[in-house]
Amino acid sequence: MSKKNAPESPKTPTDKDDRENPSALPGWPGYRTRDGRSGYDPIDTRTEAAHVSGSFLQKLFAGQLRIKNPIVLFLSGVLGLVLIAPLLLAIFEVSSGNLSSLGAWIPFLIAGAFGAALLFNFIKNLRRVNKQKL
Repeated sequence: MSKKNAPESPKTPTDKDDRENPSALPGWPGYRTRDGRSGYDPIDTRTEAAHVSGSFLQKLFAGQLRIKNPIVLFLSGVLGLVLIAPLLLAIFEVSSGNLSSLGAWIPFLIAGAFGAALLFNFIKNLRRVNKQKL
């Protein structure tokens, strides 16, 4: 059957099918609470949570995380220091001659990467706040 002879789809696009509207895409905030839905669907809930977590991690490692609350900004700096401290201590131990297995380094590297990303965003947000005050 060619395209010319194919029957047209009986479904016509509606407002719910609009792909330009972010709340019409699975995983985007607002999709699970769209018209006619209760918001309690576990699949939609997990999809939305995964989308929000992925967006957070993307912004964290890209240095685009904007924190406006000063308390949260301070806590992110403290958490960054706490997460990077074990990596720095492990590097200090290796430099003093105490070598450990590679398996012990993996958690330190992962935590250190998150700590470094948090500290980078902390410093970037501090600079942004200082520019706004001037």
